Amino acid sequence: QTTSKQKRETTLLYIEDEISESKEEQQSPKVKIQQERENWREVVKKRNPKQTRPVPIKGAMDKFSLTIAEQQSCLFLSGLDPDIEPEEVKEYIDTTFKISSKCEKMKTKKDRFKSSFKVYVPTDSKQQVLNENMWGKGIVINHFLHIRRNFNREVNPVTA
Repeated sequence: QTTSKQKRETTLLYIEDEISESKEEQQSPKVKIQQERENWREVVKKRNPKQTRPVPIKGAMDKFSLTIAEQQSCLFLSGLDPDIEPEEVKEYIDTTFKISSKCEKMKTKKDRFKSSFKVYVPTDSKQQVLNENMWGKGIVINHFLHIRRNFNREVNPVTA
């Protein structure tokens, strides 16, 4: 017996019987169609069971002896003068938003006209840094898109 689920997942598979060409030529088209319909058989679709992955456990202990890593978000900052260094950007972010950040100068196609930076900020402060009123006119700041490219990117990390 098949269950209703199996009935829904059934497909028809055509089985080709070896019929000589001479017999095919002698039969009328209606007989050929009827024979073809009879040569179908019902097949139950074989399905791999869903892979169940254990649900991750998040810690809840308040007093923990190991230090927990701070979650960081990456932001894209562009439109600054090409002579601006990552240290200056880091200093501005740290003093303005009173957070600890990291900054890398990116190598882009428009290096002669403006400079771009990849800025790491704490996830809790991300919305605060994305406030448009805290940045000068013409400065672009947005979420950083991690697109893999084949060219080498010059990185100047500033962490201190």
